[in-house]
Amino acid sequence: MVALDIDGDVVIRFSRSATRHGIDPDQSRFVVEHCLCPLYSSDPDRVDLIVFLGPDIRGVPLEDFGVELADGGLLMIHAMRLRASYRDDYEGVMRCQES
Repeated sequence: MVALDIDGDVVIRFSRSATRHGIDPDQSRFVVEHCLCPLYSSDPDRVDLIVFLGPDIRGVPLEDFGVELADGGLLMIHAMRLRASYRDDYEGVMRCQES
């Protein structure tokens, strides 16, 4: 698992697919750095997949997917405005972060 801290010790890289939906890397980085309750895949073929949900710097709800790299870094592979299918998860993450 990626242990993120506010100091930004984790190197975050972005694949080309991470910007396909028009989300700037700075928007994604903000979500990743402020998501205290990321979600981890239960799919045995995708144990490295981490889902970060949260508002960007302007308050726009985003879904950001990344994979943990062997060097401890994070490669962001997907970012877009929050879809309805992640709304319940988003609300759960927001509740988690309030506690």
